[in-house]
Amino acid sequence: MKILVCFKAAPNVEMLLEEDWVINNELQVDTSFVRNDLGSYEESALEMALKLSDASDDLGIPLELNALTVDGSGATPILKTLSALRFATVVRIQPRNNLLFQPTAVASIISQYIRQHALQDVVLLGRQSDIGENAKTPLLAAEMLGWPCITRATRIEPADKKHLIVTHQVDDGYAREKVRMPCVISVGDAPCTYLRKPTLRDRLDYGKKDIEVLTMEDFQLPAETEMLTGLEILHHERAGVVIEGKSPAEKAKVLYEEHLKPVLSGKEVKR
Repeated sequence: MKILVCFKAAPNVEMLLEEDWVINNELQVDTSFVRNDLGSYEESALEMALKLSDASDDLGIPLELNALTVDGSGATPILKTLSALRFATVVRIQPRNNLLFQPTAVASIISQYIRQHALQDVVLLGRQSDIGENAKTPLLAAEMLGWPCITRATRIEPADKKHLIVTHQVDDGYAREKVRMPCVISVGDAPCTYLRKPTLRDRLDYGKKDIEVLTMEDFQLPAETEMLTGLEILHHERAGVVIEGKSPAEKAKVLYEEHLKPVLSGKEVKR
């Protein structure tokens, strides 16, 4: 069983100062000097893959973990960590341009990689990245591959060499289903799935393995794809009322008499 985890490392924008938020001619904010981190969904997907590998070993089901990112060299530290965690192959595809708001292009690259370079049984992706947040890439990749897509997954267990047990969120709770491979799984709000840390010995023994780097010369982007045409600031200011009073008790009385009591009595006053 071959599992490919696709992830996108996003710059840690919390490290930016207010004066760093400057939009350049390419409609981007320069984040080249900040650290790239995994988003919560990507981190969950990678740890779920490792847990699946642990469970497969116990059942005697052979499983191979692989990792892929379409990103620049900023993703290298994460790829080295995955090597130390004993992912069999770690691959980085160097894009020509920034594909931040182009999920169709990213999904096309992923599907081409699987078909032309390394056929997989399962593709595991986070539901959406921290920046962009389109939530389209897993669905588009599944459509291009012609595979079923299970969304909002919270747990994955091995069933046998051709099936997985996937627990995922549905409208009225959770569903637990037996899924036949090949398939695409989009990871949602999975509980307690922080990516584990490799030991120092594993970093020395496995973390120095070469990262496979491919260029866009090996891939062809679809003729029609999304193009970023502009950025604007969204304002989310909300109206508020400052309650005056000499003491907490006086303020609480004003809060009740003027704001809560009219609502509770069904005679809310429009302001």
